Amino acid sequence: MYRRIKLWFFIIVCGPLLSFQPFAAHADPLDPYIQAAEKEGQVRIGVTLRNKVSGKPAGELYFAAFQKRYPFIKVNFKRIGGSRERERVITEMTAGIYNYDVATIAETQIDTLTSLKLARVLDWQKLGVPKFLAHPENIAVSLRTPVFGIAYNRDLVPDEVARTFTWETCTDPKWRGKSAIKTRPRHLEMFYQKDVWGREKTLDYARRWMAVKPSVESSRSTGATKLMAGAYHFMCGTERSQVKDLQVYSEAKNIGIVFPEPVPVGVGDLIFVADKAKHSNAAVLFLVWTATKEAQNLLDDINFSGHPAYEGIEINQVLKGKKLAEASWEDTARADEVLKEILLTMGMPVVQTATKKKKK
Repeated sequence: MYRRIKLWFFIIVCGPLLSFQPFAAHADPLDPYIQAAEKEGQVRIGVTLRNKVSGKPAGELYFAAFQKRYPFIKVNFKRIGGSRERERVITEMTAGIYNYDVATIAETQIDTLTSLKLARVLDWQKLGVPKFLAHPENIAVSLRTPVFGIAYNRDLVPDEVARTFTWETCTDPKWRGKSAIKTRPRHLEMFYQKDVWGREKTLDYARRWMAVKPSVESSRSTGATKLMAGAYHFMCGTERSQVKDLQVYSEAKNIGIVFPEPVPVGVGDLIFVADKAKHSNAAVLFLVWTATKEAQNLLDDINFSGHPAYEGIEINQVLKGKKLAEASWEDTARADEVLKEILLTMGMPVVQTATKKKKK
């Protein structure tokens, strides 16, 4: 009898507490940020997206989707473009001027951001950001993911021929003087990794590539435009976004792209919450939202830089079953050092990077 009384007492008194525990355990980790962001009411964002491209909505669709998800947050957006603008933002923050809650940097500026302690450090994975998008030191999240292939002029190279291209096609004497290369062939950095081609094979490839006399282009957009005009047959190591931009926004019909294996997949732009952000909670919500399938799908539609790991988006379908050469965070940290060795091997000038200061 005594045992029964104890059992009923336990059920009546402790039962409600037990039933409450699962609810508490499954509380959304974003709830505190949502509540605080409601009070902030806005967020200042500086990333590389353009509001419009060729007069057609692009970035504005992206920010509108975020505002639809969080209608109490007004987005104030100003584009941060190339390396000079990114460097300027870092310099301003160092001086105590914070014009952005969310700002962007290149992967090679990570050391600068870390040493100056300009970014808010959070466990992004616990907030829902996949490991492959969250920097291991928790100071930033990858926004745009570059995927590299071989762009070609469809008037000069039939689609059925382009589909047979491999990375060795770029070194084939058959195409001597008929291809192009960028002054910063970033895709070779992924091949350089130990678990892909490794150092020796990559440098040997770089030498053989230059031996077939490709045209050298310093500007991605200029190179793509000249390719479209027929200045050369194909351009190796071109970002997918550059080609898709011409296909979609400029309605170019005579330019295509193929993705030989292994397909180089880079890190790309990184975005961070400024350590002294005025609207830090809204900024956190934006970074977490960029890693959702909704945001990645939209990013792939307007900027062609969604991450291929997300099922259902176009680039995921295009690369389905292909072997990828994905940039690791460790190798990305020394990307400039690797690129310098590659460029010297190719006999090309080493471009001064935004993260390296010139010696006086």
